Amino acid sequence: MGTMTTKTILINEWRLLAADRILRIVLPLFVVLFAYALANGMSWVRFQEHTVQVVRDGNVERTDALERELIAIENGSEPSSPFRDPRAANVMGGARGARSVALEPGPLTALAVGQSDLLPYYYDVSINTNETTFLQNGEVENPLNLMVGRFDLAFVAVYLLPLLVLALSFNVLSGEREQGTLALTLSQPVSARRIVATKLAFRALLVMAVAIGVSVLGILITGSLGSSEPSGRALLWCAALTIYALFWFSLTAWVNSLGRSSAWNATVLVGAWLVLVVVLPAAINIAAGLFHPLPSRVEMITAQREASNDAVSRRSELLARYLEDHPELAGGAVADESNRAALAWAATEAVNQRLEEVSAQHQIRREEQSELVRRYRFLSPALLVQEMLIDAAGTGDARFARFQSQVREFADQWRSFFVPAILAGEKMSAEVLPSIPRFQFVDESLGDVTRRSAVPLSTLTILVGLVSVGAWVGLGRVRGAG
Repeated sequence: MGTMTTKTILINEWRLLAADRILRIVLPLFVVLFAYALANGMSWVRFQEHTVQVVRDGNVERTDALERELIAIENGSEPSSPFRDPRAANVMGGARGARSVALEPGPLTALAVGQSDLLPYYYDVSINTNETTFLQNGEVENPLNLMVGRFDLAFVAVYLLPLLVLALSFNVLSGEREQGTLALTLSQPVSARRIVATKLAFRALLVMAVAIGVSVLGILITGSLGSSEPSGRALLWCAALTIYALFWFSLTAWVNSLGRSSAWNATVLVGAWLVLVVVLPAAINIAAGLFHPLPSRVEMITAQREASNDAVSRRSELLARYLEDHPELAGGAVADESNRAALAWAATEAVNQRLEEVSAQHQIRREEQSELVRRYRFLSPALLVQEMLIDAAGTGDARFARFQSQVREFADQWRSFFVPAILAGEKMSAEVLPSIPRFQFVDESLGDVTRRSAVPLSTLTILVGLVSVGAWVGLGRVRGAG
């Protein structure tokens, strides 16, 4: 009898929802929003892939140009300019021979643009690479996009999906009471708990069919399921979406169990959405900026200018001090006025050290801001699920920090290759080009992503459990006459 009752409830729900004018408007609207968000994300991925390809083509063109000129010089030609002579180590290792390094789009970037439109994903590495290199954005972006984020699937899921859940579920029980059908329904061998659970389960299937269906479609279109790594990330993405939607469904069940009117339910639920999704995340971000403000970039620019002016007048002294600090390089060094490249490098290194001191304060403040957000993100389910979604997509802070760390290591390798030649006044040739350091990004593993997502996913699951228990207890007190 119980099974037949559940089936009857489902059939009635289908008929009611099919005849519901609001649903016929809201559900297609959200399908369009999800589709547009996916198209927007895919457009960004195409742009980023094109940029990465341009960066790589630029590396090939620069290397080919250097090789052609070096061979021509060996055959008796003159350099195109005495200041751009590729045989000079400071020229080949400087801006003319710089190696551009780029980060490929994350496995699921089409679903969540995340930080990829805000944080630089390519750099030019040379002997002149310093802290200002890592503080400059690679692309000139629309300020509004940078401020509010791109309209992608993650945005729709975090901000708009709860509204769809609330629109479909705010009156699952109160509507029955107001229509006078609740008493008749409860006179059958079925409880309020079963009624609400069945109604919400049916609505949840509709919502998740749209959300996960569009997500999977996007993953298939972008070809992201070619290996176990993207597949694991896709599962994490779907798990985050599901548990987030369940939180809002369980919240609507709990509010319905309080026995108030549909209008009251709608007001409370929209208020909860406003606080949990909009107000709290904004307040936490504002607090991070107020309590741990970042140093002004003007300070770094001023420090660079002052250090440059000071270094120019003390180049010989700085070179002697540099060789004293690096005795392993002193053996072949030509430390006199004839080696202008070595003197220039000593001045550059002094400026770099000063910039590192200034940027250290900037990095400390950034870490303090991030720590504050991590500490209080548990107050907002929206922050928790957003963290999981962009982590699963490969567009979160952690992956970009990993990329930047490896770029710093590569810059050190680049300097270690060219600086000894600069100090010794060596001449470069075409035979040197194949031995120049190359950059190879080592991406994070699925295990790293899963470990980071374990805490927010567990926290959301606990929240769903607590709210569901409250709803279960409240629904147990519902009577038909209420």
